[in-house]
Amino acid sequence: MRQHGRKSAANLVTLVVDGSPARLGPPASLPEVERAIFVALVDACDPRHFQASDLPLLVQYVQAIVLANEVAEHLRTEGAVVKGKPSPWLLVLEKSQRAVVALSMRLRLSPQSNCRQRNKGHFASASRQC
Repeated sequence: MRQHGRKSAANLVTLVVDGSPARLGPPASLPEVERAIFVALVDACDPRHFQASDLPLLVQYVQAIVLANEVAEHLRTEGAVVKGKPSPWLLVLEKSQRAVVALSMRLRLSPQSNCRQRNKGHFASASRQC
């Protein structure tokens, strides 16, 4: 039953156990910037979305995002064309973005995957709704 009004100090420190699984945590080896993205991503999804077996793919997904951000910064400061030639960073950006797209599909993080999850059981109508 939900309590109305202000919560007591005892209610604020009481651990609520609802039977839902614990969220997947980042490995200790992740640098702070990757850890922050990992936690934000996992927190944005349903607690049951990720399994322990998803951990290596999640780590690679986060690393690809960080790399794409770093490369984008290089391109912003140095430009896409250097001495009349395409910047070598363009290739790195393309590869990191491909990795992000591929891993997002595998981890069911793409808009198409989210749409199918919301409309599970109504696949024929899902393509029209999304």
